[in-house]
Amino acid sequence: MDQFFNREFVQRSYATQDNLAARILSHQRYSLQTENIFDTMTRFALTLSVPEKILDIGAGTGAWYSRIRRYVGPDSFYQAVDQSPAMVTEIEKVLGHDSKASVCMESAETLNAVPESFDWVGLHFMLYHVVDIRGVLSKAWELVHPSGVLLAATNGSNSYAEMKVFHQQIIRKLGLPYQDNAGIDRFSLAIGSQFFSLPVHKVEVPAGLQFPDIDSYLSYYGSGFCWAGIPVEYHTPTVQEQLMQRMKELVRPHFQQDHYLKLSNTTGYFWVQKQQND
Repeated sequence: MDQFFNREFVQRSYATQDNLAARILSHQRYSLQTENIFDTMTRFALTLSVPEKILDIGAGTGAWYSRIRRYVGPDSFYQAVDQSPAMVTEIEKVLGHDSKASVCMESAETLNAVPESFDWVGLHFMLYHVVDIRGVLSKAWELVHPSGVLLAATNGSNSYAEMKVFHQQIIRKLGLPYQDNAGIDRFSLAIGSQFFSLPVHKVEVPAGLQFPDIDSYLSYYGSGFCWAGIPVEYHTPTVQEQLMQRMKELVRPHFQQDHYLKLSNTTGYFWVQKQQND
């Protein structure tokens, strides 16, 4: 099984907020996008529907919440759900004393809510961790109120291809078993539309990251990407140390020559609005 939706791998990856925080920080500091996709997506969604109730499935550390308050205002009710206790704890800190915001620990697969009870339902950068993507999207669609909107943000196909090439070279040198699978491309901008039961719209934005030094790049690689294609039973501190050291040696000449390392990517989101007869 692809480790990106292996339950053991996902639970361990999100057991603390460290890995996700490292990725978020990298995107804040080194993104080549002119605007964060959460800003773009939230402003666009407002042209379709002004929400009273919002559901954020697999909310992580609550990145969408701040944009909702910035663009929608303080009066909409925000409900976050996540299956990781660590993520729930982080979201609670973000929500603070907001009386119109709540978070609970629940899996996307077992989510239980009243049908057609939310104006916006979002599933952002998490569907590649779900075993039954089509089933989760179908369940999420049931929760959307007529005239409401379903939004699902993700990356383009073959995200960060440059890092993947380096990673594969390292695995060959170390003699580790490797499965060249779709990884986080399981739900990408290229193929994501096939999981929806209705025709869906796609918004795609050029993206990417440019790291100024080796340490910043290694922090991103070590936040989870270092395990791509490697069976879960090999996910040990010793193997990770070997991966990190080999990656450091491999990319050092690139930083010495160019003084940066660029990873290409696209990001974006799918959206579909529910009509009265859907």
